[in-house]
Amino acid sequence: MKTIFCIGELLIDWISTDINSSLVESVNFIKKAGGAPANVTIAASRLGGKASFAGKVGKDAFGLFLKETLDRENVDTTNLILADEYTTFAYVSIKKGGERDFIFMRGADALLRKEEINLPSENAVFHFGSATGFLGKELTKTYLETLEYALKKGFFISFDPNFRDALWQENSQDFIQYSQDFISKADFIKLSDDEAKLISGKEDLQEAIESFRLKQEAIICVTLGKNGTLLYHQNSFEIVPSIVVNAIDTTGAGDAFVGAFLKQIADKSPENSIEIKNYVSFANKVAAISTTDFGAIEALPTTEKISQFI
Repeated sequence: MKTIFCIGELLIDWISTDINSSLVESVNFIKKAGGAPANVTIAASRLGGKASFAGKVGKDAFGLFLKETLDRENVDTTNLILADEYTTFAYVSIKKGGERDFIFMRGADALLRKEEINLPSENAVFHFGSATGFLGKELTKTYLETLEYALKKGFFISFDPNFRDALWQENSQDFIQYSQDFISKADFIKLSDDEAKLISGKEDLQEAIESFRLKQEAIICVTLGKNGTLLYHQNSFEIVPSIVVNAIDTTGAGDAFVGAFLKQIADKSPENSIEIKNYVSFANKVAAISTTDFGAIEALPTTEKISQFI
């Protein structure tokens, strides 16, 4: 079994519990562990995978809480650096109609340096799925250097751009350029339909995928929620259906999908398109089940829960 190595942000999400309130109006908040790459490690670990996280949090109560969260989920935290800088915060409220109000207060996650971490030297799958990875400071440099390291080692490389409007606002062109570079070097690319359109500049999803520079054997999955996943491999397109669930909270479903897919990759490299389709089908199920409970981490299913559900 290979190690699934994820690099990026681990942060505190402060979620407003005041219904239909903006952040100006919100008074009550609940503390949650957040960060897409960390979610992926937990998703894979709960399915029996071997996962490792690299990032930086503050040497404060919040950073210790985040470390304890990963440790409790059997995620390797050898490369989780505790720093003097404060832990990164995100404040989120959900207004009427589902619109999110979002404030991001960046701290320690931005300052991760490559020389602070011990990168796997063998038997690893590298996942780049950080929403903050392209925002500049030390993390961006570390992100790019780690990608080049993984390429030289010949490791399987996974990429999920995790675009967040509130983080980029008027500077989305930088995000697009970074994403196109990572897409051209990755073996597995997971996109939402909106991300595929944004990064490619195309409205048709097949045209969007065909416009990317790709490795010859690259696998692209465009997740479509309840409509399944558009799978692309070797010039072939196919919709892989999902399962019907009573969705309550879709937060973290994409991370659940990635964690489930990479866990299978880490166990065994697929030998043909049929096996890839089966991997995607299983990842669809895991993602769907993750929407049947509240919370990005709390809702991530174990193997036992998947068996009971199906």
